Amino acid sequence: MTTPESDQLFTPPAPPPTTPSNGVPLQYQPTPTPPPPAPAGRAPIVALTVLAAVFALVTGLFTVLYLGERADRDAIAAARADQERSLADVSGKQDAADATLATNRSRESALSSEHDLLTRCVEAAKGYFDLPPGQSPESSRLFRVMYDVCPQI
Repeated sequence: MTTPESDQLFTPPAPPPTTPSNGVPLQYQPTPTPPPPAPAGRAPIVALTVLAAVFALVTGLFTVLYLGERADRDAIAAARADQERSLADVSGKQDAADATLATNRSRESALSSEHDLLTRCVEAAKGYFDLPPGQSPESSRLFRVMYDVCPQI
């Protein structure tokens, strides 16, 4: 069990005796008591209130700026998504156009080779029928061309 502390800590000390043990009176000069502490002013409270108001304003400003940037970011993201969708559509159309182009090129190649065969056949037939009747080396050559080329058509 603890003992309560004495009240000596909270009471001022007793003044020293005015006469020492030798009987000669001493000049006693009491020590001045310190003035009581001044009551705390309102300055710290006002300063803290102003600081809190400034922090609240700065927080509000940053909140407004953040929300504005987030709205801008969302708008940009939506625009980007629209552009990517349109790009995907264009890419799909491009693939279809490329497939059509490849088909048309192969068809053109087939038609071109068929055209060449027809041209050679027609020229050989015209040349053969333009020759005078009778056997000649030129008529044999043209007949051979007609025989080789015209059945392929």
